[in-house]
Amino acid sequence: MDALQLGVFAALLQVAGYAFYGSKILTRDIRPNAASWLMFAYGTTLLLVVEWDRDASFALLALPAACALSSMIVAFYTLRRAAVWWPEHVLERTSFGLDILLTIAYVSAWLFLVNGLIAETQKDWIDILILLFVNLATFTSFYPLLRQVYHHPYTEHATPWTIWALAYFTLGVATVVEGGIATELLLYPVINVALHGWIAGRTAYWRYQHRISIA
Repeated sequence: MDALQLGVFAALLQVAGYAFYGSKILTRDIRPNAASWLMFAYGTTLLLVVEWDRDASFALLALPAACALSSMIVAFYTLRRAAVWWPEHVLERTSFGLDILLTIAYVSAWLFLVNGLIAETQKDWIDILILLFVNLATFTSFYPLLRQVYHHPYTEHATPWTIWALAYFTLGVATVVEGGIATELLLYPVINVALHGWIAGRTAYWRYQHRISIA
């Protein structure tokens, strides 16, 4: 399979994972964390915009585009039903604030470029730094959910997180096929394989211990 086929397949896996996740929300088999989903929606949308500006191909943009749209839907649904949605822990608030600061930095870089205050090459370096920090902020945006799953693994379901981990792995392969390993675009799939895989493993192990189906 070439990079385009891999990228499209990764996006389809992502959508399939969200379809399963949504069905489990509706049957109340999953209790999505409002704070994390708010940050997922915001952070993924910002990452999609910056990767598009970095001239990422359709193969590499298909999954983040599907994820941004789908996470917005989940976030909207979750926030409507959440009694408290504002991040409670200092790491959660820091992550949300960092995403806002990175948005301001990105818009400012464009304004500086348009007004001739920086060169195109300088803006490219700014975009790379923004992508780096957006990806690092993934760890803190996942913190509320990771904490919830660690203490209450029954609130999530292994199957969608397994599908998503496979989707990000496929995107990682597509990224390497297209541009090698020396690219900032590889951070997104690698970090998400690790985080989604941990949640899948934690919830699957709990369900196995308690003889509950993981399907």
